[in-house]
Amino acid sequence: MNLTATSLLRESRKMEPEGGATEISTMNICKICQKEFSSEKNFKLHMRIHTGERPYKCALCEKAFTRIDGLSKHKRIHKGEKPFQCEVCQKTFTQKDSLQRHMLIHTGERPFQCDICENTFMTNSCLTKHKRSHTGEKSYSCDLCDKKFSQNSALNRHKRLHTGEKPYQCDLCEKAFADSSNLKIHKRYHTGDRPFSCLLCQKSYYTSSELTQHLRSAKHRKKFESSTSEDLVDCGEANIKHEIKEEAIMPEDFLSIKMEADNDEETIKQEVHENE
Repeated sequence: MNLTATSLLRESRKMEPEGGATEISTMNICKICQKEFSSEKNFKLHMRIHTGERPYKCALCEKAFTRIDGLSKHKRIHKGEKPFQCEVCQKTFTQKDSLQRHMLIHTGERPFQCDICENTFMTNSCLTKHKRSHTGEKSYSCDLCDKKFSQNSALNRHKRLHTGEKPYQCDLCEKAFADSSNLKIHKRYHTGDRPFSCLLCQKSYYTSSELTQHLRSAKHRKKFESSTSEDLVDCGEANIKHEIKEEAIMPEDFLSIKMEADNDEETIKQEVHENE
């Protein structure tokens, strides 16, 4: 049965209080998840989560939002506005919550833990996405083919393969991409930014997949085998050699980065070199 916003509001707005009283509660209560709201405005906004209604659409890409402030924040991405700056490294962000997530990198805090494998994450959304790797849940389906995805963002990227849409354009060479992360990676080849570094070898790379390839290489393994505990401490590895041997070859953080990295990284690298 398809639930419309109107039908959900009608069912959820007024619930009979306990004790069989006939008096109608003035509190807005969601019948689906039992959340309570003191204002009708917030209640209506909440119901869009259940109905899937996203009335505020971006004119530059296909993204849509439940709230107008969500659209306003999103528009900063297209405009290049980054009003929120990190006091530690001066990196700037389009949204305040992005800055707050970034600060966890400096503090090392990972407060969200998986109750299945005990991996920890910096945000609850990362934990939620991770849990799908245990359950195999793929609730987002493409209406143009039979592919399914565990994340809505992955479905949106996939749909651009059907439409051919490339809304993210480089302002240095005008090359366009279907995904913003691909554009971000592409720009590193213009700027020379290599954010992924091997703590032992001091080598740096444009993408996480390049770093992963290095960590798996025989040359890196040989250097690790011949290194001393002091070398590992000097390069940032705090534990003694035999305890961190496997982690140094393939650290958990690098594995997490690799899982989240876009599949098109190597394709972008080839395209950039071909256009040089």
